[in-house]
Amino acid sequence: TTFVPEIQDAAETAVRTGLRRLGVPGLQAALVAIDPQTGNLLAIVGGSDFQTTPFNRASRSRRQPGSAFKPFVYAAALESGLSPVSTLSGLQQVAVQAPEGVWIPRDDRAKTHDTMTLREALLESSNAAAVLLQQRVGARPVIQLATAMGVPNQPNVPSLALGSGLVTPLDLTAAFAVFPNMGYRVRPRGVVAVEDADGDEVEHVHIQRVQVLSEQVAFQMVSMLQDVTRRGTASSLQRQGLAMELAGKTGTTNDSHDAWFVGFSS
Repeated sequence: TTFVPEIQDAAETAVRTGLRRLGVPGLQAALVAIDPQTGNLLAIVGGSDFQTTPFNRASRSRRQPGSAFKPFVYAAALESGLSPVSTLSGLQQVAVQAPEGVWIPRDDRAKTHDTMTLREALLESSNAAAVLLQQRVGARPVIQLATAMGVPNQPNVPSLALGSGLVTPLDLTAAFAVFPNMGYRVRPRGVVAVEDADGDEVEHVHIQRVQVLSEQVAFQMVSMLQDVTRRGTASSLQRQGLAMELAGKTGTTNDSHDAWFVGFSS
Protein backbone atom coordinates (compact mmCIF):
# COMPACT_ATOMS: atom_id res chain seq x y z
CA THR A 1 0.00 0.00 0.00
CA THR A 2 0.95 3.66 -0.25
CA PHE A 3 0.33 4.52 3.40
CA VAL A 4 3.30 5.76 5.43
CA PRO A 5 2.99 4.54 9.05
CA GLU A 6 4.68 7.62 10.54
CA ILE A 7 2.38 9.98 8.65
CA GLN A 8 -0.69 7.90 9.49
CA ASP A 9 0.24 7.97 13.19
CA ALA A 10 0.75 11.74 13.06
CA ALA A 11 -2.59 12.20 11.28
CA GLU A 12 -4.49 10.17 13.88
CA THR A 13 -2.79 12.10 16.68
CA ALA A 14 -3.63 15.43 15.03
CA VAL A 15 -7.33 14.56 14.72
CA ARG A 16 -7.55 13.14 18.22
CA THR A 17 -5.78 16.04 19.96
CA GLY A 18 -7.55 18.64 17.81
CA LEU A 19 -10.98 17.32 18.74
CA ARG A 20 -9.97 17.11 22.39
CA ARG A 21 -8.77 20.71 22.32
CA LEU A 22 -12.09 21.93 20.88
CA GLY A 23 -13.99 19.93 23.48
CA VAL A 24 -17.32 19.81 21.65
CA PRO A 25 -19.31 16.63 22.44
CA GLY A 26 -20.01 14.53 19.36
CA LEU A 27 -17.77 16.61 17.08
CA GLN A 28 -16.02 14.66 14.33
CA ALA A 29 -13.17 15.30 11.92
CA ALA A 30 -11.53 13.73 8.90
CA LEU A 31 -8.07 14.07 7.40
CA VAL A 32 -6.53 13.11 4.06
CA ALA A 33 -2.88 13.43 3.03
CA ILE A 34 -1.84 12.85 -0.60
CA ASP A 35 1.40 13.00 -2.56
CA PRO A 36 0.39 15.28 -5.47
CA GLN A 37 2.87 13.84 -7.97
CA THR A 38 1.99 10.17 -7.54
CA GLY A 39 -1.53 10.29 -6.09
CA ASN A 40 -0.31 8.10 -3.24
CA LEU A 41 -2.54 8.22 -0.18
CA LEU A 42 -0.10 8.84 2.66
CA ALA A 43 -2.68 8.94 5.45
CA ILE A 44 -6.44 8.82 5.95
CA VAL A 45 -8.39 9.40 9.15
CA GLY A 46 -12.13 8.86 8.92
CA GLY A 47 -13.16 9.98 12.40
CA SER A 48 -12.21 10.36 16.03
CA ASP A 49 -11.98 6.65 16.81
CA PHE A 50 -12.75 3.63 14.63
CA GLN A 51 -14.11 1.59 17.54
CA THR A 52 -16.61 4.33 18.38
CA THR A 53 -17.50 5.43 14.84
CA PRO A 54 -16.34 3.17 11.96
CA PHE A 55 -17.91 5.38 9.26
CA ASN A 56 -15.07 6.70 7.06
CA ARG A 57 -15.81 10.41 6.68
CA ALA A 58 -12.66 10.96 4.63
CA SER A 59 -13.85 8.92 1.67
CA ARG A 60 -17.61 8.51 2.11
CA SER A 61 -18.94 11.69 3.74
CA ARG A 62 -20.32 14.13 1.16
CA ARG A 63 -20.44 17.63 2.64
CA GLN A 64 -20.63 21.23 1.48
CA PRO A 65 -17.11 22.66 1.05
CA GLY A 66 -18.13 26.28 1.57
CA SER A 67 -15.38 28.71 0.54
CA ALA A 68 -12.96 25.82 -0.04
CA PHE A 69 -14.70 25.53 -3.42
CA LYS A 70 -13.79 29.07 -4.47
CA PRO A 71 -10.38 28.16 -5.99
CA PHE A 72 -12.20 26.29 -8.77
CA VAL A 73 -14.08 29.48 -9.64
CA TYR A 74 -10.86 31.51 -9.68
CA ALA A 75 -9.01 28.88 -11.71
CA ALA A 76 -11.80 28.91 -14.30
CA ALA A 77 -11.59 32.71 -14.40
CA LEU A 78 -7.81 32.61 -14.97
CA GLU A 79 -8.30 30.00 -17.70
CA SER A 80 -10.74 32.39 -19.39
CA GLY A 81 -8.06 35.07 -19.68
CA LEU A 82 -8.29 37.02 -16.43
CA SER A 83 -5.24 37.47 -14.19
CA PRO A 84 -4.63 37.76 -10.43
CA VAL A 85 -4.60 41.56 -10.80
CA SER A 86 -7.85 41.74 -12.78
CA THR A 87 -10.40 43.76 -10.82
CA LEU A 88 -13.97 43.06 -9.78
CA SER A 89 -16.12 46.14 -9.21
CA GLY A 90 -19.60 46.69 -7.81
CA LEU A 91 -19.14 44.25 -4.93
CA GLN A 92 -21.52 46.24 -2.72
CA GLN A 93 -24.40 45.77 -5.14
CA VAL A 94 -24.19 42.06 -6.03
CA ALA A 95 -27.67 40.61 -6.47
CA VAL A 96 -28.56 37.47 -8.41
CA GLN A 97 -31.90 36.59 -9.94
CA ALA A 98 -32.70 33.05 -8.81
CA PRO A 99 -35.85 30.92 -9.23
CA GLU A 100 -36.75 31.69 -5.62
CA GLY A 101 -36.30 35.44 -6.20
CA VAL A 102 -33.44 37.87 -5.86
CA TRP A 103 -30.52 36.45 -3.89
CA ILE A 104 -27.87 38.69 -2.30
CA PRO A 105 -24.79 36.83 -1.02
CA ARG A 106 -23.89 37.64 2.56
CA ASP A 107 -20.51 39.40 2.66
CA ASP A 108 -19.40 41.70 5.46
CA ARG A 109 -16.19 42.59 3.59
CA ALA A 110 -18.15 44.09 0.69
CA LYS A 111 -19.39 46.85 3.02
CA THR A 112 -15.91 48.43 2.93
CA HIS A 113 -14.57 47.18 -0.45
CA ASP A 114 -16.48 47.86 -3.66
CA THR A 115 -13.52 46.91 -5.88
CA MET A 116 -10.97 44.12 -5.41
CA THR A 117 -8.41 42.31 -7.51
CA LEU A 118 -8.85 38.56 -7.87
CA ARG A 119 -5.86 38.02 -5.59
CA GLU A 120 -7.32 40.26 -2.86
CA ALA A 121 -10.78 38.73 -3.18
CA LEU A 122 -9.49 35.17 -2.79
CA LEU A 123 -7.22 35.85 0.19
CA GLU A 124 -10.09 37.65 1.95
CA SER A 125 -12.56 34.99 0.78
CA SER A 126 -15.08 37.57 -0.45
CA ASN A 127 -18.46 35.95 -1.11
CA ALA A 128 -19.65 38.82 -3.31
CA ALA A 129 -16.52 38.61 -5.46
CA ALA A 130 -16.85 34.84 -5.92
CA VAL A 131 -20.50 35.12 -6.96
CA LEU A 132 -19.74 38.02 -9.30
CA LEU A 133 -16.85 36.08 -10.80
CA GLN A 134 -19.07 33.07 -11.41
CA GLN A 135 -21.55 35.33 -13.19
CA ARG A 136 -18.77 36.73 -15.37
CA VAL A 137 -17.20 33.39 -16.26
CA GLY A 138 -20.37 31.32 -16.29
CA ALA A 139 -21.34 28.40 -14.08
CA ARG A 140 -20.77 25.79 -16.80
CA PRO A 141 -17.00 26.39 -17.20
CA VAL A 142 -16.63 26.25 -13.41
CA ILE A 143 -18.54 22.95 -13.22
CA GLN A 144 -16.57 21.51 -16.15
CA LEU A 145 -13.22 22.44 -14.56
CA ALA A 146 -14.24 21.14 -11.13
CA THR A 147 -15.29 17.86 -12.74
CA ALA A 148 -12.02 17.58 -14.65
CA MET A 149 -10.07 18.22 -11.44
CA GLY A 150 -11.97 15.47 -9.63
CA VAL A 151 -15.00 17.12 -8.00
CA PRO A 152 -18.01 16.02 -10.09
CA ASN A 153 -21.78 16.49 -9.84
CA GLN A 154 -21.77 20.14 -8.78
CA PRO A 155 -25.08 22.07 -9.05
CA ASN A 156 -25.64 24.79 -11.62
CA VAL A 157 -26.90 27.38 -9.13
CA PRO A 158 -25.81 30.94 -8.22
CA SER A 159 -24.46 29.73 -4.87
CA LEU A 160 -22.12 27.22 -6.57
CA ALA A 161 -19.22 29.65 -6.04
CA LEU A 162 -19.85 29.53 -2.28
CA GLY A 163 -19.58 25.75 -2.14
CA SER A 164 -23.23 24.73 -2.01
CA GLY A 165 -22.51 21.42 -3.75
CA LEU A 166 -21.29 18.24 -2.05
CA VAL A 167 -17.77 16.78 -1.94
CA THR A 168 -15.80 14.17 -0.03
CA PRO A 169 -12.58 15.18 1.74
CA LEU A 170 -10.71 12.66 -0.42
CA ASP A 171 -11.99 14.13 -3.69
CA LEU A 172 -11.42 17.73 -2.60
CA THR A 173 -7.86 17.00 -1.46
CA ALA A 174 -7.03 15.23 -4.71
CA ALA A 175 -8.51 18.12 -6.71
CA PHE A 176 -6.42 20.71 -4.84
CA ALA A 177 -3.34 18.62 -5.63
CA VAL A 178 -3.71 19.76 -9.25
CA PHE A 179 -2.38 23.21 -8.28
CA PRO A 180 1.04 22.23 -6.88
CA ASN A 181 1.22 19.51 -9.55
CA MET A 182 1.30 22.26 -12.18
CA GLY A 183 -2.04 21.41 -13.71
CA TYR A 184 -1.90 17.61 -13.69
CA ARG A 185 -4.60 15.57 -12.04
CA VAL A 186 -3.32 12.32 -10.57
CA ARG A 187 -5.78 9.62 -9.61
CA PRO A 188 -5.53 8.78 -5.87
CA ARG A 189 -4.28 5.28 -5.12
CA GLY A 190 -4.02 3.43 -1.83
CA VAL A 191 -2.70 0.19 -3.31
CA VAL A 192 0.41 -0.04 -5.50
CA ALA A 193 0.60 -3.79 -6.02
CA VAL A 194 -0.97 -7.11 -5.06
CA GLU A 195 1.17 -10.20 -4.65
CA ASP A 196 0.15 -13.85 -4.33
CA ALA A 197 1.38 -16.29 -1.69
CA ASP A 198 4.54 -16.95 -3.73
CA GLY A 199 5.45 -13.25 -3.87
CA ASP A 200 4.54 -12.88 -7.54
CA GLU A 201 2.87 -9.63 -8.52
CA VAL A 202 -0.65 -10.28 -9.82
CA GLU A 203 -1.90 -6.70 -9.94
CA HIS A 204 -0.22 -3.31 -10.26
CA VAL A 205 -1.92 0.07 -9.97
CA HIS A 206 -0.02 2.48 -12.19
CA ILE A 207 0.19 6.24 -11.70
CA GLN A 208 -2.52 7.89 -13.81
CA ARG A 209 -1.84 11.51 -14.78
CA VAL A 210 -3.79 13.83 -17.06
CA GLN A 211 -3.39 17.58 -17.57
CA VAL A 212 -6.61 19.41 -16.73
CA LEU A 213 -5.26 22.93 -16.08
CA SER A 214 -2.60 24.96 -17.85
CA GLU A 215 0.77 25.22 -16.11
CA GLN A 216 0.48 29.02 -16.11
CA VAL A 217 -2.89 29.01 -14.32
CA ALA A 218 -1.71 26.38 -11.83
CA PHE A 219 1.31 28.57 -11.01
CA GLN A 220 -0.91 31.62 -10.54
CA MET A 221 -3.25 29.67 -8.27
CA VAL A 222 -0.34 28.44 -6.13
CA SER A 223 0.79 32.06 -5.72
CA MET A 224 -2.71 33.26 -4.80
CA LEU A 225 -3.26 30.40 -2.35
CA GLN A 226 0.08 31.18 -0.73
CA ASP A 227 -1.26 34.64 0.02
CA VAL A 228 -4.26 33.05 1.77
CA THR A 229 -1.86 31.51 4.31
CA ARG A 230 0.44 34.54 4.48
CA ARG A 231 -2.11 37.28 5.08
CA GLY A 232 -5.58 35.90 4.40
CA THR A 233 -8.15 33.68 6.12
CA ALA A 234 -5.56 30.97 6.88
CA SER A 235 -2.85 33.29 8.20
CA SER A 236 -3.12 31.69 11.65
CA LEU A 237 -0.93 28.92 10.20
CA GLN A 238 1.99 31.32 10.46
CA ARG A 239 1.77 31.05 14.26
CA GLN A 240 2.42 27.31 14.13
CA GLY A 241 6.11 27.83 13.45
CA LEU A 242 6.16 25.76 10.27
CA ALA A 243 9.37 26.25 8.32
CA MET A 244 8.07 25.44 4.82
CA GLU A 245 6.03 27.44 2.30
CA LEU A 246 2.30 26.82 2.70
CA ALA A 247 -0.73 27.46 0.51
CA GLY A 248 -4.39 26.59 0.82
CA LYS A 249 -7.96 27.66 1.44
CA THR A 250 -10.35 27.65 4.36
CA GLY A 251 -14.04 26.89 4.09
CA THR A 252 -16.95 27.29 6.49
CA THR A 253 -20.59 26.43 5.86
CA ASN A 254 -23.71 28.01 7.38
CA ASP A 255 -23.64 28.16 11.18
CA SER A 256 -20.16 26.58 11.08
CA HIS A 257 -21.78 23.20 10.42
CA ASP A 258 -18.60 22.22 8.57
CA ALA A 259 -15.15 23.78 8.70
CA TRP A 260 -12.36 22.97 6.22
CA PHE A 261 -8.75 23.60 5.48
CA VAL A 262 -7.35 22.19 2.25
CA GLY A 263 -3.77 23.03 1.40
CA PHE A 264 -0.30 21.94 0.47
CA SER A 265 3.29 22.59 1.44
CA SER A 266 6.60 22.70 -0.40
